[in-house]
Order: sequence, then C-alpha cells, then structure tokens
Amino acid sequence: MSLLQLSISASVFILAVIFLRSLLIHRLPKMTFMFLWAVALVQLLVPVTVQSPFSIFTAAEHLSRMFTVPKLISTSESSTFINGTTVIMPPITEHLTAPIMPLETASQISPIVWVWLVGFTLCALFFIIPHLRYRKIYKMAVPNRNDFIRKWQHSNLLWRNVQIRQLDHISTPLTYGIFRPVVLLPKNLDYDDEEQLALILTHEFTHIKRFDTLTKWILAASVCVHWFNPLVWVMYILANRDIELFCDETVIRKFGENTKPTYARAIVRLEEKKIGLSPMMSSFSKNSTEERIISIMKTKKITIATMLLAIGLVAGVVTIFATSAWDKTEAVTDVDSAAAEPSAEIVPALSHGAITTNVVPVLSQGATITDLMPHDLTYNKKYDVPKLIDSLMESKYRAVYMDNEIYLRVMRDNTIQISKDNGEVWKKYDTDEVDAKDFAKWLLINDPIPGYSMEEVQSRLANGAEVNHLVFENVKEMYFIIDRNGVQIELIQPEQLSSVLIDGQRMMITSAISAQMLKSFYDLLVSSHILSETFAKQDYSERIKYLEKNIPNFIVTK
Repeated sequence: MSLLQLSISASVFILAVIFLRSLLIHRLPKMTFMFLWAVALVQLLVPVTVQSPFSIFTAAEHLSRMFTVPKLISTSESSTFINGTTVIMPPITEHLTAPIMPLETASQISPIVWVWLVGFTLCALFFIIPHLRYRKIYKMAVPNRNDFIRKWQHSNLLWRNVQIRQLDHISTPLTYGIFRPVVLLPKNLDYDDEEQLALILTHEFTHIKRFDTLTKWILAASVCVHWFNPLVWVMYILANRDIELFCDETVIRKFGENTKPTYARAIVRLEEKKIGLSPMMSSFSKNSTEERIISIMKTKKITIATMLLAIGLVAGVVTIFATSAWDKTEAVTDVDSAAAEPSAEIVPALSHGAITTNVVPVLSQGATITDLMPHDLTYNKKYDVPKLIDSLMESKYRAVYMDNEIYLRVMRDNTIQISKDNGEVWKKYDTDEVDAKDFAKWLLINDPIPGYSMEEVQSRLANGAEVNHLVFENVKEMYFIIDRNGVQIELIQPEQLSSVLIDGQRMMITSAISAQMLKSFYDLLVSSHILSETFAKQDYSERIKYLEKNIPNFIVTK
C-alpha cells in the first residue's frame, strides 16, 4: 500500500474511534481507547493490511459493483478484421485507457516526494528541538532528599532504575526517559502533604511502567509521517489525553474512590502552575483539566458487563474499520492440489523457456485493435483429442489454462483457481457476472471464438448459460461461458500471449508456443491428476510431432 492509501485507510478507523470516544469515554475502561489508538498506530506505520469480509471497505466495493455494470463494446461501433488465422477485433475492455509513460531514471524524485520530505523534516524538528532544549534544563535537577519519597520508592521498586529529582524550573511533576526514566518534581510542591505525594508518584510510576514516553514518541512519529493528514494530528492530541486519563483511572482504582476529591484538587492546583512542556514528556497535568476531573469523578468499578461491552466494541470496530477489503481470493487447501502432490517431474519455470510471440501494439500507444486469445490452433474433440478431453471431464476440473503468466483451473463447481507460481500455490478467485444477452450480441459482431460453432455458442447463451468475467492486474481479462455442457474460456489482452487451453469442448494452442511451455502444460495436467504420467508423455510426443510438421513458427527447445 502507498503512504496515501495507508493514511486514508487509517483515517476511517480514527474517525470511528473519535466517534466512539465522544460517546463512551467516561463509561468504558480507559484501556479500551488505548488499545484502539494502538491499532491506529499500526495502521499508520505498518504497511501490512488484514483483509476481512466484514470490513467497511468490502461493503463499499460490494455497493460499487452493484451500481457498476461491466460495459461491453457497442455493436454499432464494432467491426471485425480477419488476418490469416488471427481474429483481430476492437477492444472489449475499458481498462486500456492509460497512456504508457516513459520510465523515469532512479535519480529523479517526484515533486510530491520532495514536499512530503520537507513536511516530514519540519514536523520532526517541531518535536525534537523542544525536547533537546528541555533536556538541557532537566540536567540541572538535584536529587530529592525527602524521607517519605525515599521510603515510598523503596516500597515501589521497578525493574528499571528510576531517579526522583527536584528542579526549580518546572511547576508541575513530569517524567522523561525510556530506559533510564527520571521523575522530576517542582521545588514549590507541598512536600508535607504525603497523601498528595503518594498520588503524584503513583501517577508518574504508572507512566514509567507502561512506557508512555515511548508511546508518545511513536505517536509523534506517526504525525511526522502523516503530517498532511489532520486526523492524525487529532489522534495525537486525543491519544495523549487518554494516556493521562488511563493513569488517572489506575491511581483511583489503586487508592479507592474515597481519594477522588483529593486527587481532583491536586490536579487543579498543579494545573494553575502549569507551563509549556516538551511533547515528549509524560506530564502530570498536561492535558485538558476539565476532561480529567470529569473522568476522575465518574470512575467506577469495572464490572463483567462493562468488560464484555468493551471487548465487543473493540472487536467490532477493529473488524469493520481497521481491516481492508476482502481480496476476493482465498488460499486453496485441496489435498490434491499441485502443491500437495507434485508430479514426478518438476514443472519448469515458464520464464525459462524459449517463447516467441506475435506482438500486437498496445492500445495506449496508438493502436486501435487488440487480440483475443487463444486463437491460432484448434483441436476439436470430435477428431483429434477425445481421450484428452474425456480425461479432463472425468477429473474434478472443467477447464485448464496456462500461459507465461498464470496457471488457471475451473473446478467442477465452476469456481476459478489461479496460480502465479507455476502451480505451487493456488488461490480461488471470484468473478463478476455479465449479461448473457449483451455478450451474445457482441459475439455476433466480433465472432472471436475459432474452434466453436457460433450457432452452438449462441444456443448455449440463449438457453441459460452464465457469462462470468475476471479482470487481472495486467489489463488481461477472461470471460467464462458456463453451462451443463462445459466451460468455454475467452481471453482478452493488449497483446498475444503464448498459451495452452483445454476445456470440455476443445484444445487450443497458440502458434508461438514452445515445446518447453507445452511440456509444462502436460506436467500441470499430471500434477492436477487429469492425466497419468505415461499418457501425458505419449500425448505430448504426438503433439510435438504434429506441431513441428504443421506449424512453421513452432519452437522446439533443445
């Protein structure tokens, strides 16, 4: 995901948390909101997404598909050209509109990147400069010699060594440092009020236990990275407030509800003395006094019902707003897949074969035509491949397709499985349904289906055949005509690919295919348990002899 996509995705979640916080900040445990802000930080800083069918983005995509109909080319503007054995036709896709731009050299940096870098630098300086300036002041602090403080610290030891020091230049208690934390107390604090001292020290030690200073640094980092997003700044402010509210809640639960008035008065007195502090310090009284006082007075015991409500809300908000759209693919766990039971012979990588193609100019470079694949050679079930097709139909597949980019299988339940790593891992892809009548009209004009009878295909479309549509990342599209008689696959792309296809009606091989690619296809049939290894070797040998004899540009890789 790009930085902008991360920011937009996280913004939706931040808005949801802000809304939930405005309603329930004084009714739910403060840990609830700290967890939600942590999820927001992960969204902003970690470029990894978790997909969910319950995500709001999944729902948005579903609604978008409901109101978006795949467009077939208008019949009034269609025309067909026949060039030898190749059917050339106008584009059926609206995805080929972006012009191909020349590649930029590695030394060129987009102006947008420069703007982001400037903003990032200024934002980082906004946090770092005050921090460094105040650290110099804090070094002038002296050890605190108060007997009560020494005894309190001795009875509240942490695994990190914590210093409690005193400084003239501050008006409120604060904590800084991550691995060597320091608690600074102002000189003008009432050191005779031991109850107030215990409350203050408990608050500051709670910050240390929870690494709140580190949390503030991470929040600042998210602001620097996403400085252009105002919602991230809002998150920074509210998350810092919730850090203080969480500590206040902990103090009240430790000392009991009877300490609420004393604790609230201490906050008010210290707030009156407050001065500007570095954003990287955990200050006793840094955030909104009014919100803290209200939160303190409304703090109650956590009940089981409250905890269940908090857990349910967190799970629901994270699932709906913090996950990305369902990818429409899911891993195939079939024990008979190529990954589970590889063939005896390793399938060679397709990119290693000597493959040539008859390239048709890409539409965005000025051409007005595109190829429909597969087209060059048609093997009809009635004459030359009955055993091969019968073996396919006896398996759990209805069609198998392969080119130099993907392997594809159509299952008996008409689901589509695709592998992009030579059959090692298969994923199931969902397709969009296309109106069969519109597709039939388009076929009448363009007739892009060599090897099939147009009358037969039109009859299938008229008698309830489904037409499903699948779009790939590289502007390639597939149409699947499906009924009880079988599956017909039509591939549309900006240039011709070397490919092999077998379905319940035909076998198709492009004229530019190499012997190595054809061998890979037979290995795929073996690994998918469509053919036995013996039959595959025999049929492959016969196929090679036929192609060498009849196809001039067929390449045999030695």
